[in-house]
Amino acid sequence: MKISTLVVVGAALLLPVSALAQGKKGSSYTPPPYGMAGCGLGSLFFGKAEDNKAGQQIVAAYLNDAVFPQTSAITSGTSNCEDSAGGSAEALRKERETYVSVNLNDLSKDASKGDGNYLRGLAEMIGCGSDQQFAAFAAVSQKDHAQIFSDSDASNVTGRFIAKARETEDLRGCVVGN
Repeated sequence: MKISTLVVVGAALLLPVSALAQGKKGSSYTPPPYGMAGCGLGSLFFGKAEDNKAGQQIVAAYLNDAVFPQTSAITSGTSNCEDSAGGSAEALRKERETYVSVNLNDLSKDASKGDGNYLRGLAEMIGCGSDQQFAAFAAVSQKDHAQIFSDSDASNVTGRFIAKARETEDLRGCVVGN
């Protein structure tokens, strides 16, 4: 009974996010060779999300974390965990925008108080993940909250976060990509 509940909850969480991550038709964005479970051992068995069902992505996520840790695959660049030539900058931009879009309200709350897991997650995606860098990122996010969240367009909000990080002396060297 507990396993079936876990599968239902996992599927409910994966389906809306996968719809957001589909992107616009005609976009130059090339999706990665793995599904919503991410890269890792599971992606080698199940491939892209559109090729299989949410339940398979749950099993893929389990394989990615429990059998062969996903962090090992990311660090070593194996199991579909490598930058794709020519598309990695665009993929990084889309990943950040999707994260901001899905977590916009929580990011706004975290930024307004200058701390929180959603804000830390974005700081890490931007490349400013050390404790010292996060403290500076959180401070500038709190100070400039109204300007960063002047509209709710994920692309604009993401761009303003990155621009503020680049303008901040303690963060200039940590920002990865555009």
